[in-house]
Amino acid sequence: MAIAAPVPPYPGYPLDPPFRSRFQARFIDPVGSLTALEAPDTPEREWPSLYTKLREIVLSTQFASETAGPLEVVSKSTLPQFPQTALTKLSALCTMFPPPMRISPHQLALLVLSIHPGLVYAPFVAWALLSRQTEEASIGALGNPHLDTPEDATGFLGYSAVAIERIDAKTVKISFVGPHDTQAVVQAPAGPRPLQPSSLDSKFTSPRFKGLLSSFLQAHALGWDISYIPPALPSTASCSTSTLIAAFASLLGYELETIHMYKELGGREIVMRRKIENDGSTTWEPR
Repeated sequence: MAIAAPVPPYPGYPLDPPFRSRFQARFIDPVGSLTALEAPDTPEREWPSLYTKLREIVLSTQFASETAGPLEVVSKSTLPQFPQTALTKLSALCTMFPPPMRISPHQLALLVLSIHPGLVYAPFVAWALLSRQTEEASIGALGNPHLDTPEDATGFLGYSAVAIERIDAKTVKISFVGPHDTQAVVQAPAGPRPLQPSSLDSKFTSPRFKGLLSSFLQAHALGWDISYIPPALPSTASCSTSTLIAAFASLLGYELETIHMYKELGGREIVMRRKIENDGSTTWEPR
């Protein structure tokens, strides 16, 4: 979707005349899309208070963004809109991993970043505005998710993976232990290779590594992309990402393939490679 000219509330960029007649724009209601993608609620269902209060904050933020003027939308002091999948991810997480009555500021910050990854690059003013809303909703203040805390050894909502068992060739059962000895057993896809559950109880891994690995397994069970998990250390070249991916693949029996990415790499090079024919000509073939 492209816009031929800057139209509030979108900053946009003007297009050259040859391209102007080849694009159309359609407005999608942010609040309507949020509620449409949300899991259907039933009268007998009682959602946790944490989900209910965060849902009100998300919807109020979207309503405030719609009523803001053109200058307020592009201002760096405003809170960026939540993604259209925010409520869907929040409801799925609270359903599969029931949250406690109250979570710590560190866990609340990780939860907010998981449903709104763009806040990682948001200015501090936007983070402070959201923290004020969570305090007024009696959820608590937002902590710093990048500081070393004793809760680094746990994943989302304080859950930690403790065991993995294979069900069949493509499915495993993952057991989690949460706060106050809460247990959650979920099923997740797996690969054909033998499972190596030694990474869960290894004495050579740090608490932060175990917490990120538990977050990986939670996201995998929920069907999320693990690239949206909040980073442990922002603005750094490495957060042991390669080691985490290797441990994640060994736990679930996946084959691991490393693809080196660089700025000039196109989309075709990810799944194909250059091949030289006998006459010296080059062509593409699948990897």
